[in-house]
Amino acid sequence: MELMQPSEYVSEFILTRNRDKTKSFVLVEGTTDRALWAEYAADNCHLRPAKGKDIIIDVLNTPFLRGLQGIAGIIDSDYWLITKADELSTENLLYDDCCSDMESLLLNSDALKKVLRHSINIDDTEQIHQFADRLKAEAQRLAIEFGYFRLLNHLKDYGLRCNAIRFEDVIDCAALELDRVMVASKLSGDKPGLTGEDLLRQVDELKDTYSPDDARLCRGKDVVAIMAHILPALFKTEFGAELDEVGSSHITGKALAKDLRMAYEFGYFIETSLFACIRRWECENIPFRIIKESPYERT
Repeated sequence: MELMQPSEYVSEFILTRNRDKTKSFVLVEGTTDRALWAEYAADNCHLRPAKGKDIIIDVLNTPFLRGLQGIAGIIDSDYWLITKADELSTENLLYDDCCSDMESLLLNSDALKKVLRHSINIDDTEQIHQFADRLKAEAQRLAIEFGYFRLLNHLKDYGLRCNAIRFEDVIDCAALELDRVMVASKLSGDKPGLTGEDLLRQVDELKDTYSPDDARLCRGKDVVAIMAHILPALFKTEFGAELDEVGSSHITGKALAKDLRMAYEFGYFIETSLFACIRRWECENIPFRIIKESPYERT
């Protein structure tokens, strides 16, 4: 995606408003976000992917736009939720106050059960649903353990390359354990003066402040990637068979994330705090709309 400056998005908003004074202009973080929200968007809503939430914040804080109706941004709040970042008070900024990113929103629904029902050929639907719950719970637990490293990086601005960590290198599928020592070693490897022991000590200190029961500690993207990694081994443990005997054995993180987006339903969405947040914005910005009234409304 071409990197645009905030001023270019402002110019695009002005052109959009000049062509149609009732069209809302909504910035989202990327093309996958736009693909999801396009399913629910009102006909007169222009969804525009930006390159990350910092750009969206900068656009919404542009002095020229203050007081204007019909412009908003939908973001993944990530660790801003936990740290109660000032950025979340930005006018016209929309986010879910329970789920830290889009993937977490998808996983906080029955979308995973729907995906596995269509992927695994087992007659007992309830058994599949129970397996989906365990798969998500185990992956979320591991993602929280890794999430402490992400949170530390966020708080300290160490510049750690968390996205470079391959979960297949640091998660034992048989034991369902994260090798924290290896994670710390890999993350500190290119940071002079910062050792793996330093990271582990600081992560342990974070646990005194941030409870491992808080699902907001993990990124949904990590949960999805970990689910894809542990799925074959966990399936064999649960059902005593190889996954490719009853379904697909080639489920990658990207494929699973796509399947979850496609399985997500309007009925799931209306139960979220993000949906309520958007509806409040619409009430304050009449006649501008972001979300259609029902799943049957044309988009």
